[in-house]
Amino acid sequence: TSTHEIIAAELSLSNVTDAEVLPNLLKQTRRKIIEISGDGAYDTRNCHDAIRLKRAVPLIPPREGAAFWERGHPRNLAVGCQKLYGSNKKWKKRYGYHKRSLSETAMYRVKQLLGGKLSLRDYNAQVGETYAMIKALNKLTGLGMPETQYVV
Repeated sequence: TSTHEIIAAELSLSNVTDAEVLPNLLKQTRRKIIEISGDGAYDTRNCHDAIRLKRAVPLIPPREGAAFWERGHPRNLAVGCQKLYGSNKKWKKRYGYHKRSLSETAMYRVKQLLGGKLSLRDYNAQVGETYAMIKALNKLTGLGMPETQYVV
């Protein structure tokens, strides 16, 4: 979001992939989502279907050597760029894929400000601990984000 708040979270077991969790994350929010970005691990039909249900634009680079999907699928544009230029680099630049780093930065803030480790052993308790961390981080974020100043 423009406020840098975390609006959805999911704690999963180690044998669950990020792509499997995305549909549940999207169901957690009623907010209008314009774009959803993720790395190539999210380049699955399940993820693209969940994003389409949210009426959002997927900013997910296709995996290397990806094939086109059915005619008119939004993913085909990225696949076409990959085939034309030999990589996803130009597509990433043109469609603002670099914005994904904002979510990576949020995870970094969780780990730096709040320790990044869960202290409770029970899974349900860990879920509560995770949501408490997110609530605390959102409160800190609401107080103000750091501003970068260039020193010459």
